[in-house]
Amino acid sequence: MLRPDIGLPRFSGGPLVPVATYLLVIVVLSGLMTISPGASPPPVLGMIWGVFLVALTAGALRIETVSLRSLLPPVRTLVPVIEVVTAFWGLYNLVAVALAMGGISGFEVSLSRTAANPLLYLAALFSSLLFTAIPEELLFRTYLQQKVTRLAGGTTRRAVLSGIALVAVLFALFHLPRWFLASGHGVSSALAARLFGLTLMGLAYGSVYALTGNLWLVALFHASMNHPPVIVSVSIPSELHLVVSVLEYTVMVSLVYLTVRLSGHDGSPLTGSRREISASTEK
Repeated sequence: MLRPDIGLPRFSGGPLVPVATYLLVIVVLSGLMTISPGASPPPVLGMIWGVFLVALTAGALRIETVSLRSLLPPVRTLVPVIEVVTAFWGLYNLVAVALAMGGISGFEVSLSRTAANPLLYLAALFSSLLFTAIPEELLFRTYLQQKVTRLAGGTTRRAVLSGIALVAVLFALFHLPRWFLASGHGVSSALAARLFGLTLMGLAYGSVYALTGNLWLVALFHASMNHPPVIVSVSIPSELHLVVSVLEYTVMVSLVYLTVRLSGHDGSPLTGSRREISASTEK
């Protein structure tokens, strides 16, 4: 079963808890970017950052009197999670190979670095999953999105969409310290395009989480999008990045939606009612 019956927690804290949590994340991230500027921070620093995000989220949930363990999907859901993500990238590779065979610019009939060095790729994917994707999705989707949804009214469709949209914007703004401090960029049209692309990414991940409530699924999508497992060389022209991103995220969300519907589990917030968790029972 892809969608665990976790439900929307009854957070006991007020709106100041998520606001303070988010601001603390931005302050600490800015400090780390100042200490270690550069596009690629040292691996140790990345590990420390991932641990910090998990610890901070756990602390916020403790204040909210919600158990972190109660929000983690069962291990048995890993099988359908891997199946869905594999199906997505299988379809992606079929399209990429077809475009390469057709001589489309940006796609070459040659092995990608992923296919040529599978062990190195798996190591990079696992590192991204463990220290980037899971900590970030735990904070933004498992806590902040569900908290905003609760503040917006609970399990109504409007509340769920509000949670997805607001946290998608916060997710995009979360990348500003890296843009200004690590990469050395300034305010420009490129920044607007970057923020728009990140917001689309946040909307896609937020929709996947709202449909399934599965942290492992959204985290694996996040990690694999950071390190795409394509078997042919792909170099998308910059002017097509936005178009390709929209197509990727549309297919991702559509695939998850169809999987949830076909599996007969329609109780996700975007397709039906959802059980709620009482905070007092999750301490």
